[in-house]
Amino acid sequence: MAVFVNIVAFTMVFPLLPMYARTFEVSDMTIGFLAASFALAGFIFAPLWGILSDRYGRKAIIAGGLIGIAGSFFLFGAATNLSILFVARFLQGVFAAATLPVARAYVADITTAEDRVRALGRLGAALSLGVILGPAIGGILAETSISLPYYAAGALALLNFIFVVLFLPESLKEKVISSVHIGKGFLFQNTKRIWLGLRAELAPLFILSFLWSFALSNNQVAVPLLGIDKFNLDPAHVGILFVVMGAVSVIVQLFLLVRITSLLGKHFTIAWGLLIMGAGFLIMPFLPTATMFLYLAVAIAAFGSSISRPVITALISEETTEGQGVTMGTATAFESLGRLIGPVLGGFLFAYSMAFPFILAAVVVVAVLLFILFKTPFLSWGHRY
Repeated sequence: MAVFVNIVAFTMVFPLLPMYARTFEVSDMTIGFLAASFALAGFIFAPLWGILSDRYGRKAIIAGGLIGIAGSFFLFGAATNLSILFVARFLQGVFAAATLPVARAYVADITTAEDRVRALGRLGAALSLGVILGPAIGGILAETSISLPYYAAGALALLNFIFVVLFLPESLKEKVISSVHIGKGFLFQNTKRIWLGLRAELAPLFILSFLWSFALSNNQVAVPLLGIDKFNLDPAHVGILFVVMGAVSVIVQLFLLVRITSLLGKHFTIAWGLLIMGAGFLIMPFLPTATMFLYLAVAIAAFGSSISRPVITALISEETTEGQGVTMGTATAFESLGRLIGPVLGGFLFAYSMAFPFILAAVVVVAVLLFILFKTPFLSWGHRY
């Protein structure tokens, strides 16, 4: 419930960000940097929140993150200039990095390895359901005032904070003191830790987290532009594309994910999921018209995404030898890096050709996945499960 309400709040306002920013007479490039500042904050701060949650408990960090999110939404809605917009957007990323990664660590605390995929699938379904409802609520509120959804999102985050304080029990039974020290030089240590993550045993899983995030966020920019420029879809029909994506994700993660992983195994589920997601995106720009095939392609991409992401998280939580908080924070930093690079590159390539972002995502998915499959013991790990 905490994750669901949080995602509703964020998706209420995210689709409105370009329109709201344009009221300050800024360029499209500036809007892109404004959106990217959120991911940059997550990249920097997600490991920190993970460390703190290992040390002080999950509940305190989730609650503190929600208070921060509420304040940053109120600041964004009340902004009077571009500088305040950037500060507020960056703060949204800072405090959002304290909620979802720590929520994943919470799930890992209270589940066994056998139940973790199911539990993380439910968490993913809550995210997807929030993605379905949030934009619709935000669109209705924006008809009254373009800044109203930001105040509403802040109020929703504040209510969520109260809900967490009153009803969420602490999950961490044993505190973990990380080797990373908080204080002077933390940013350097944090960056170094992410670099070391590429050389550790969990590196293939961290890279796959980045890969999933890059492919998805790259096309979250390209899909709306494709729908508008090639298929002449209005904003309502573009919104339906994302509703389809969210609905497929909810159904798959609630009802099919456990059965698929039982049939294929976790490692093959990840590989096939990423390949299916890449295939769904690849066929989109080559469809002749916006027929049902476009919605089918979106559904295929959503299916692949929804069976790969929760299983990647489950394996990271099972394989780690450190605290769940710092591990999930590090994984989220890799995701944030994908969200930082993906939209910027997707928008840049779309200006040259509608097909380029989709082709790039598919090529990167296949190339990186093949490298991991053949150059690491990734698939041999699967024999342990």
